[in-house]
Amino acid sequence: MTSWPPQSGEETKLSTSAGLLRVGGIPGSGAWAYLARCLLTPRPECPSPWEGFSGRLLLVRRDNSDLEDIRDAAAALAPLFNAETLADAFFGEDPRTRLSSLELLRGGARLAMATPEALRRPAPDALSLSDMAVEFRNGIRLPRDQAVDRLLRAGYRRVDFVETPGEFAVRGAVLDFYGLEPVRAVRVLYDEDDVASLRAVDPVSQQTLDLLSSARAVCASEPETGEVLGRWFGEGWTWLVEEGAEVQVPERATMRRAGAASAGLPETGDFGVRPNGPYLGDAARAWEELRRFAGEGYRVALFSLNHGEDGRMQELLDAQFNGQPPCQFLVGPLRHGFHHPGHRLAALSVSEIFSRNYRPSLRWRRFTGATRGALRLRELRRGDYVVHQEYGLARFKGLEPVASPGHGTVDCLVLEFRGSDVLYLPMQEFGKVQRYSGSEGKRPRLSSLDTRRWEEVKRAVSEGVRELADALLKVQAERAARPGFAFPPEGPMERAFAAEFPYEETPDQSRAIADVLADMESPHPMDRVVVGDVGFGKTEVAMRAAFKCASAFKQTAVLAPTTILAEQHYRTFCARFADYPVRLGLLTRFQGKRDQAHVLKGMHEGTVDVVIGTARLLQKDIRFKDLGLVVIDEEHRFGVRDKERFKMLRRMVDCLALSATPIPRTLNQSFSGLRGISLIQSPPQGRQPIVTRVGPYDEGMVAAAVAEELGRGGQIYYVHNRVRTLEDCRRRLEKLIPQARLATIHGRMRGSDIEKTMWDFFNRKFDVLIASTIIESGLDIPSVNTLFVENAQDFGLAQLYQLRGRIGRERQRAVCYLFFPAGQEELSSLTEQARQRLEALREFTELGSGVKLAMRDLEIRGAGELLGPRQHGFLNAVGAEMYADMLNAELSRRQGRPEAPAQEQVQLDIQVKAYIPEDYLPGEMERLEYYKRILKADHDEAQRLRRELEDLCGPLPPPVSNLFRVLAIRAVARRAQVGGVTQRERTLEILFRADADIAPGLTQSWLKTYAGRLRFCRRNDRDGVSIDIEGEDPLSWLETFLSGVRS
Repeated sequence: MTSWPPQSGEETKLSTSAGLLRVGGIPGSGAWAYLARCLLTPRPECPSPWEGFSGRLLLVRRDNSDLEDIRDAAAALAPLFNAETLADAFFGEDPRTRLSSLELLRGGARLAMATPEALRRPAPDALSLSDMAVEFRNGIRLPRDQAVDRLLRAGYRRVDFVETPGEFAVRGAVLDFYGLEPVRAVRVLYDEDDVASLRAVDPVSQQTLDLLSSARAVCASEPETGEVLGRWFGEGWTWLVEEGAEVQVPERATMRRAGAASAGLPETGDFGVRPNGPYLGDAARAWEELRRFAGEGYRVALFSLNHGEDGRMQELLDAQFNGQPPCQFLVGPLRHGFHHPGHRLAALSVSEIFSRNYRPSLRWRRFTGATRGALRLRELRRGDYVVHQEYGLARFKGLEPVASPGHGTVDCLVLEFRGSDVLYLPMQEFGKVQRYSGSEGKRPRLSSLDTRRWEEVKRAVSEGVRELADALLKVQAERAARPGFAFPPEGPMERAFAAEFPYEETPDQSRAIADVLADMESPHPMDRVVVGDVGFGKTEVAMRAAFKCASAFKQTAVLAPTTILAEQHYRTFCARFADYPVRLGLLTRFQGKRDQAHVLKGMHEGTVDVVIGTARLLQKDIRFKDLGLVVIDEEHRFGVRDKERFKMLRRMVDCLALSATPIPRTLNQSFSGLRGISLIQSPPQGRQPIVTRVGPYDEGMVAAAVAEELGRGGQIYYVHNRVRTLEDCRRRLEKLIPQARLATIHGRMRGSDIEKTMWDFFNRKFDVLIASTIIESGLDIPSVNTLFVENAQDFGLAQLYQLRGRIGRERQRAVCYLFFPAGQEELSSLTEQARQRLEALREFTELGSGVKLAMRDLEIRGAGELLGPRQHGFLNAVGAEMYADMLNAELSRRQGRPEAPAQEQVQLDIQVKAYIPEDYLPGEMERLEYYKRILKADHDEAQRLRRELEDLCGPLPPPVSNLFRVLAIRAVARRAQVGGVTQRERTLEILFRADADIAPGLTQSWLKTYAGRLRFCRRNDRDGVSIDIEGEDPLSWLETFLSGVRS
């Protein structure tokens, strides 16, 4: 008998399916999952429908998301079978999932799911798959160089730190790899050529977790050619294939077609499952059906998406059925419910009952850390401009270990000044350097090492900072002098409203909601910005705030930059507030006069609690009865004067801004403490990063990408931002992609035409929407997952990011194409700002990167102004970070907060190597970050950092151990009133501070201990001693000497 899966070199015949065996009665993903469960984990009440089935099952569906629904449903149904979640091999769009699934097959998985496209892809055979895997076990001899070579052959990518599956890193005595099956990062600690220990690793914090006895790095790259994946599913496998899916089935496999049972076929069968409903969003229909099922003796299970929803359903059905709901309450991602009359089983889905947008779990979800540090400008990289406190503007050229004859080796920052002058800044002075970001995004003029000119600049900036501090304190004083409305604490209705949120809150979203509600309950007006990527849940934060406002009988105004976004928000608010006595209104320029008058009257009389509108809300005829909250969505789309005008009119109201990429001015205000900032960076379950491709315009690429998107049933946005030539663009695309149905839209069209075109596109009457940037704000159409942007170099970074956010809203992998003119073949041919914008977008493709992009925008477009429409120019002179520090220092002085006295640095010039070697901790930025942390650390923090480095990179090599010893000695020397220590060949010269108070008997003790080796000395008005250490280790000698000096 031939083995299966076939080994390399064996031939396996594949036959085109003819559909000889047909199975009906499996409507929807829930029914497919139930059939799989009955076959693989049968029970007396849920028996196997196919006589003698004892093999393995492959489910084939054309759509990747349908397979994900089945996979989730199979996990949700496990309690009905008293069974664990099935180990399933999933072959969809993600290559990492396909590779990990091959490993599951190799391990004996009995359930597999695949699309026809995946089955036609090349795949390694079982022998090759096993040979490419790298096995690590405690105590085995596996030289690290050999392990690195094998990981590279297996398709792993070398990085400094592992963050995503398929990566590995080498540091010191450590090798990290991020495996695909199981999905886990592992740290291998080496003792020469032996594996000393294995631990799991948190890829966000890079901290080790549990000890492991063994770990396996499975194959991480697919072959480009070879036998197809379908060869794995031969003898012992039964294929259940969706009607219309074209597949080739190995001869030894059994195949069944899923479709309606019909007469005339050789063999047909009806599994017997029937769909529930339809409910059409009417819960009463569902409860009536549930009552019927119970009356007919069915076992009924009601599936909720999360525990909060489950609790609400139990309360609701307790009321509906007088405390005895006739169903079992379960939590699990069941998208489509079903019932089986023969098995007397019914499974109902809350998502289906209430027509809620369903979001499945995702295996490749991004890990999130427990905490995040304060938001600051990104770290240095080579070529960045920096500001030295004493010398001015320079260019950062890198980090280099510098050895000085007769002195030790230390890492130095290499800074280039005007005239190519270079300054090597030793480690202990790193704190004097800050990153430079200017207000105009222009290349700054480097300073010279002559400090006179720089001192003049600093004096001028200090004067400007004092003026700005006056203005800031005046604004703060006005806000404090006019206390706002303190909203009452959360009540029962607010708790119920929060509990009805149909999804699990992400950690960041929960924090943002808590921040906003706490601000509203304070006695001062709120001014907070919530920053989060498109689709990360900012709207829910705003709705919680609006509900709190309405609960206190005050009104909320929600400003959106476009009519379409305002209408979308209105629909969202209506659905979310449907069960509560909150009255909503919509006010846009496209409404009729009668509708506008009705809403305006309601706002004035207080019969409208929440009004959602565009800039129409800023006009002079707007009157509120009791406005309590203003929400500004897509803040960067409004002009500064518009926002400030609204706040000036309503100085007593709370203000909440929502943004995916806040403009630099917003960030500056947040940095300066003028506004609170809440970051939502943890993505909701089910979201995938958007693939971003940047290059010259290519018609062939457009045609191929459109064909691919249409092939998977999707739609396309095509952005051409010149209204005059929009029709020319349409005619060009009609010739290029004749199979697609095209529509155009732009801001100069009549409102009714815009509305109709958008609804037609939403309802799939068109495949491609050719548009201006009118689509930038808030059009939520999950079926659109390909975006083209012509002349992307002409857009602002926030605009590009918002446009890209229009796709990738659901589970499909989305692709964004940013084109610059075809004649400019390289990014380098564009202007510096355009090139930086496109490179930034390509770089920040991960989820939650909107804030990082805004940081880059802060550098490209400039830091903007803190107050008013123009920046005075001082920020440009010294950079945003130094300017902010000077401003904060001035504010602290004005407010009477004492500035911490600067500690006098102890100068240590000792002949030891004290630095972090590159082969121990690769990456200049990582080493620089550790230097900064180590230099600021007290004794306890230094010990913690020492343990952290040992965990990250293995045992400390001598230079790193010396670094910690030098810092500890410096701290002890400071307490002992030592000003500096210098090694001169065999002697150490120890100079005390001018104000040092040395105990009288101490000098006598030194003369006795170091008889014949000690001399008193005086240098630069400081007294000290010079002692011959007779070849001892200078660090050890100093530790002993200083321990005897009383502070």
